[in-house]
Amino acid sequence: MVQQLSDVLVLEEGQTPPTGTITPPRQPKWLDTFNYIANPDQFCRQNLTKYGPIFKTSVFGGTTIFVGSPRAVQMTFNGDLNYTDIALPATTMNMFGEYSLFQRPDLHRQRKSALSPGLTGHALNSYTLHMNQAIARGIQDWIPFNKIALYPAVEKICFNVLTPLLLGIDLNNSEFFNFKGLPVSSSTELKARFNTFSNGFYGLSKWQSRFTTYGRGLKARAELIEFMRAVVQRRRAEGGEINPTADFLSMMLAAAKENPNEVFTDALIENQCLLELWASHFQISGLVSSLLYKLGRYRQVLQQLRQEQTQVRGKQSNTSSIFSAEQLKQMKLLEATIKETLRTLPPSSTAKRQLTKSVVLDGVVYEKGCSLMAEPRIAHIIPENFSAPDVFAPERFLEESSESKKYGFIPFGGGVHACLGAQMAILVTKIFASHVLAQFDWELMGDPKFVQFPIKRIQDNYQINLSKIV
Repeated sequence: MVQQLSDVLVLEEGQTPPTGTITPPRQPKWLDTFNYIANPDQFCRQNLTKYGPIFKTSVFGGTTIFVGSPRAVQMTFNGDLNYTDIALPATTMNMFGEYSLFQRPDLHRQRKSALSPGLTGHALNSYTLHMNQAIARGIQDWIPFNKIALYPAVEKICFNVLTPLLLGIDLNNSEFFNFKGLPVSSSTELKARFNTFSNGFYGLSKWQSRFTTYGRGLKARAELIEFMRAVVQRRRAEGGEINPTADFLSMMLAAAKENPNEVFTDALIENQCLLELWASHFQISGLVSSLLYKLGRYRQVLQQLRQEQTQVRGKQSNTSSIFSAEQLKQMKLLEATIKETLRTLPPSSTAKRQLTKSVVLDGVVYEKGCSLMAEPRIAHIIPENFSAPDVFAPERFLEESSESKKYGFIPFGGGVHACLGAQMAILVTKIFASHVLAQFDWELMGDPKFVQFPIKRIQDNYQINLSKIV
């Protein structure tokens, strides 16, 4: 019996594929994982040129089929519980924890729907004032300097923006007061634990030891969960009414209080606090620094964004330190430029899925047991999705001339596992860029080198020349 989901032909066990079908080209090679980790952009581009947007690799073990064409990406994203399961390495799944959205695919939709109100809609709009204040305060530290190390300067501010929004810990006041009674004593210590935790996701050894990145990452994870547990306990001990739009943790605590036997167990709340701060901090820090680099390189776009800012804000442009939600919505070119930055410098791949059944799409058979990876570094540079893909052209994302396609532009993944914090990432980046554009001019000091893996970002030592606009 053949089951058909949209255009995907799902083959039952033992069923022969239709006549004329082919398998994806290229034979997996034993060095694929190392070559991919060393330079994912180069790996994808070279194989795309030679084999097209669908090809076999052995990246992260077994046969992993990279896909970049829209229909193959759609097939990859939409197969959960039908013909795919999540296929992340066991070490990575352990780092995500038992209550991540990648665990229990049968509960994924329920959990994601429950978490979404804390990172979208009214709650997200309510975060705008804090974002403005924290960013405006943070970039004041740049004023005395005529050059800054770009990524570290951005990363410091992003951490101070996101920690209050996700955990409700105000880093603007005394750190002794904020961290009193908690197992982590300062924001510096907390950030260091997150760095160790993040590195543990990509340790290639399963050895749980202080001598391996995986072992150190698991230890940092346990310490961070202990910290999150203490934060939750302190918030509950404070009593009083909980405002569900105050921060992400408040949303979960309010929901748990209203429906104590539903989604929000203590274990899930602790795990989601950990994962959302980890994911959003590194992704947003990388995106903001990449955007500022792109604007330094493409000065005409920078000037166009300043013109847009003046048109939207009028006489307020140099007098108000707040960019309202309504003003930000009107900055269409800024959002298009952020998207073009994500297209040209996608931060990472999407999650692997393993085929639980063989499927056929457009004459290609994808065999049971293989893994699928929808790769932005392929999807974002094929002319099928974007004309002149090597040209930095933000206008392609403007509504009247949009070339973006649902399954051709995938910096935040897609389908049921699309990034929960994508809207927040765009909003923080818009506010950050708006403040920098209003207050500073900057020039690049050559081209940066990038950390390639696990998240693509500018290396710490890259500096830009900076001057305050008078």
